[in-house]
Amino acid sequence: MKVLFALPFSPVPADFGGALRVFHLLKHVALHHKVTVLCYGNLEDKRQLQEALPLKAVHMLPYLWKHRHRRLGQLYSCFTRHSFFQQSVTSPRYERALNALLADGNFDIVHTEFSHLGPFGLHTQALKVLDAHNVEWDNFRRMHEVSAFGLKKLHYWAEYKKQRADELRTCRAHDGVIATSERDLALFAQHLPGLRGAVVPNGVDLEYFRPVQTEPQPFHFVFTGHMAYVPNHDGVMWFLDKVWPRIVHKHPSARFSIVGKNPPPCVLARQSQSVKVTGTVADVRPHMAKASVYVVPLRMGGGTRLKIAEAMAMKKPLVTTRVGCEGMALTHEKTALLEDTPEGFAHACLRLAEDGALQKRLAEEAFQLAWATLGWHTLGQTLLTTYEKWLSEVSTNTNTDARRTSAVF
Repeated sequence: MKVLFALPFSPVPADFGGALRVFHLLKHVALHHKVTVLCYGNLEDKRQLQEALPLKAVHMLPYLWKHRHRRLGQLYSCFTRHSFFQQSVTSPRYERALNALLADGNFDIVHTEFSHLGPFGLHTQALKVLDAHNVEWDNFRRMHEVSAFGLKKLHYWAEYKKQRADELRTCRAHDGVIATSERDLALFAQHLPGLRGAVVPNGVDLEYFRPVQTEPQPFHFVFTGHMAYVPNHDGVMWFLDKVWPRIVHKHPSARFSIVGKNPPPCVLARQSQSVKVTGTVADVRPHMAKASVYVVPLRMGGGTRLKIAEAMAMKKPLVTTRVGCEGMALTHEKTALLEDTPEGFAHACLRLAEDGALQKRLAEEAFQLAWATLGWHTLGQTLLTTYEKWLSEVSTNTNTDARRTSAVF
């Protein structure tokens, strides 16, 4: 098959969740089919992408000013009908490049990553597939709900309303929508009767994230993630404000490591003898290996969290909110401890840190689940199977419509 991937960025280096998902699924498709990529980036991005993946062709466009100057772009979007997310990556130039490739390439599938890149006309007979990653409007709804009153809260509400209209319009323009969880797919289906959809969860590189023999440090907790992402730093601040004092009161020697690039000032300001903020690191695995408990204190977000899959693959015992583990098939007391209140979360952290047998049991069960269901090879095969199924369905529907038209005329 010939497949065109339309991306809002180059997935190399794959150093945050969205890039990791794109990279591994793109790699799997490219190993089996002829893949062309259209995305934003520069000549160095193009070189790295071509070296990293076996692609037929790569076409790069320069980033838009609204992407390069985020705050100005957000202000600009306040006076438009569309969300900032969409305006930061869509342009007539991108649409012209996309349609030129579709006109000349004779593709079987055009695969769009992220709903905010998807409002284009797509003048093609190819199967049109959207990988939504998240239900972004629901993410902004959650950010609005937990934010204090102020300009941010108003911005999140406005983005929620715009995102919902933009995303649903994009979904309607595609033949099929891929979600990362059953919950996300159900949210789309509520508004789109007859939606052709499938679930391809976020996964983990099982060869890279493996258990290590390093002895974890007692009462050492860790969180990893791109810290500029609002759900991540919101969750970390909630943990520091509401949960961490309860843990330190019980165990003054406890330590918490916050690992990930671009921590905002509110997180950097919380560094202390017991709280370490690393910023960007070359490899998160040593930081994860040192911890006795991996925490995911998220109150918002969408899709499924790659950080949880990585912790599962490294046999790190987990404490998470239910929002934090949506779509991951974790079970309270079997594969993780799930708590949503500050009191419950702190108690679970202390209980797990104190009980080595519980750590081993939960970590082993989660590890087995990751190996059975979350490897990128397995998920890549799920994507290819989805392609084949939808191609067959669309072809059957087209042939049926042609026969009906012939009967009429």
